[in-house]
Amino acid sequence: MNEEDRPPNPLAPILSIVGAAIAVLVVGLAAVLLLGGGNSGSNGTPQTTHTAGDTGSGAGVMPDYVMSASEDVQMAYQFAMDRPDIMMWMPCYCGCGGHSGHKSAKNCFIKESSTATDVQFDEHGAGCQMCVTIALDTKAMTEEGRSLKEMRTYIDDKFGDIGPGTDTPMPPG
Repeated sequence: MNEEDRPPNPLAPILSIVGAAIAVLVVGLAAVLLLGGGNSGSNGTPQTTHTAGDTGSGAGVMPDYVMSASEDVQMAYQFAMDRPDIMMWMPCYCGCGGHSGHKSAKNCFIKESSTATDVQFDEHGAGCQMCVTIALDTKAMTEEGRSLKEMRTYIDDKFGDIGPGTDTPMPPG
């Protein structure tokens, strides 16, 4: 039987439509990824642009060592970047005040020299579980609506006996 004698395939129109739909979907997804759509996932995990080194070029750009780290590390850096006004009142008890000159838990992630338009990252937080835990505890308490003093008391009570704290002033009020 040659091709001219063969009956037409009844699925051919459907397969053609499915193929076109898949092509449109692939092109759409590629466009979203290339244009940077959706900078954070539904769980709040940062999905920002990668940069090399420890400095960002703006308020939403995190370095590769953060983006390749665990979800907890990413969330801690994101919270420190989003809420330096809270993290600056929380001490860290890992010893970073002595070995790195940090003034608060904020500095474990964000350098003191940072500005709102030029965030300078500190690599220390990416490798210190205590720093990450302090940031995530503070994030959770912020979401619960706790006051700065309540958060500070909790952090001091939980970590104060573990190691030397940063020289962090008490929050106002």
